[in-house]
Amino acid sequence: MSRLPTGCPRDAGIVYTPSVMTPFCRRLAQVARPLCLVALASAAAAGCRPPAEGVAARPTLRVATSFAPFSTRLTEEYRRAMPELDIQEQEASASAPVLRQIESGTLDFGVVLADDAYRAYFGSGQASAAPSSSAVRAISLLQPLPIYLLARAGSGVHRIEDLKGKVVAVGPENSSVWKLGTLVLKAFDVEPVTVKAMSSRELAVAGLKDGSLDAIMLPGYVYPEALTEGLLRDGGAYLLPIGGPPVERLRRDSPFVRVVMIPRDIYPGQDQIVPTVGIDMMIVCRRDLDEALVYRLADQLFAVFPRLARIEATLRFLNLDEAPATPIPLHPGAARYFRERELSR
Repeated sequence: MSRLPTGCPRDAGIVYTPSVMTPFCRRLAQVARPLCLVALASAAAAGCRPPAEGVAARPTLRVATSFAPFSTRLTEEYRRAMPELDIQEQEASASAPVLRQIESGTLDFGVVLADDAYRAYFGSGQASAAPSSSAVRAISLLQPLPIYLLARAGSGVHRIEDLKGKVVAVGPENSSVWKLGTLVLKAFDVEPVTVKAMSSRELAVAGLKDGSLDAIMLPGYVYPEALTEGLLRDGGAYLLPIGGPPVERLRRDSPFVRVVMIPRDIYPGQDQIVPTVGIDMMIVCRRDLDEALVYRLADQLFAVFPRLARIEATLRFLNLDEAPATPIPLHPGAARYFRERELSR
């Protein structure tokens, strides 16, 4: 084997004959060095690290920690099912930061509320057929989070229209409960009404008990919801239904609103199904995430769903047929999964 001629780059990784290749080596050095510098700069900008010698780098999936413990358990299932992925959890406490990070390209996947996803995609306006510049796409709906409308015993409120002239608490200001509650009151034309934003469910319940509030709206993260159950058992309040034509009009204007039926006998004295409204949790991702990867994420979600439903009680109320009915467009990988799932029945 010939030795490299003088002036030939020793990191070129090529063996040359000394008699004829020296000019070629010089030219190779001139071309290769700038290209190497560009490649190294690109890797640094992307936050990449070169893999150890002989070890292929695993693809990375950056997932949000919002809506734990569900998101944490789902991440654990994905790690077990897809060990070839480097799944990295990123701190995000609610929908807004998840959506901001997806839009900026620093996050790939997360759990959010459907109303926030809708506003991120369409802006503050109504749904439109015009293409959106949003980077957010849907993978699946999860379970709906209903609101409970509770009226104080002795308040004279027996239906939602009776709230005119009353005092109603609708959750922390700008929370999803607050936004949905104000939409509901507007849909039923409940005016005048005094709407109070309460910083916690406990404060709302205390206001109902001391008579300073006539009605409250509580988020129903689980069935049964402990504070609601306590109020109904003590006889201090009763559930009011939210349904009828005003809800149908509300859903036309705000397609992220979901009709939810509270099953019979969930709460003390509740011998009938009670209609209400809610907002879905949903899984979203970057629109440029690999289609085959998103297909697998959707497939694994429903493969492990029965196990997750045993852990997360509310998941058992998810209607899998409604999972693709997202208020924003599905990612192509998720759309393909649902098409094939429909065809396979």
